[in-house]
Amino acid sequence: MNKKRWLAWIPAILVMLMIFSFSSENGSESSGLSGSLTKSVVESVINMADLKVTVAQEEHIIESIHTPVRKLGHLSEYALLGITIALALTLSHYLKGKKLYLISLCLCILYASSDEIHQLFIPGRSGMVTDVGIDTIGALAGICIFTCICRIIRNKQNENFAIDKKQKRY
Repeated sequence: MNKKRWLAWIPAILVMLMIFSFSSENGSESSGLSGSLTKSVVESVINMADLKVTVAQEEHIIESIHTPVRKLGHLSEYALLGITIALALTLSHYLKGKKLYLISLCLCILYASSDEIHQLFIPGRSGMVTDVGIDTIGALAGICIFTCICRIIRNKQNENFAIDKKQKRY
């Protein structure tokens, strides 16, 4: 594989390093990060909507959406991984269609599984099969987003080609 084909993998590798970094945080660090993010979002919504809530009500809201926010983190980081792996496979191996979906998804599932195994060795963390499922859904969404964007670009290029061809006739 030539140098340019290897460069296509840099975004995917960077996303993998980001995921590995998040997974390397111990349980309290990870929970603290997602907890502060959840708190910021809740406070922003309360302020923007000019809601009148007590501190206890705000804490209850934060507590009840903390887990979904954590799972959305899984979903979004693996959507990004799905996009970058599909991009790399498209540019480096010229894959498309079902083969692109299948290989991209398999690589994402393998990485998600290895990430959950990695978390078994981090204090206060645990590897969860359900997280692999959430990661898989995120990766599939990312791969779908990538292929839709490619299809839009291809259609636009075909449109421009047809217009150019028509103009040359006249």
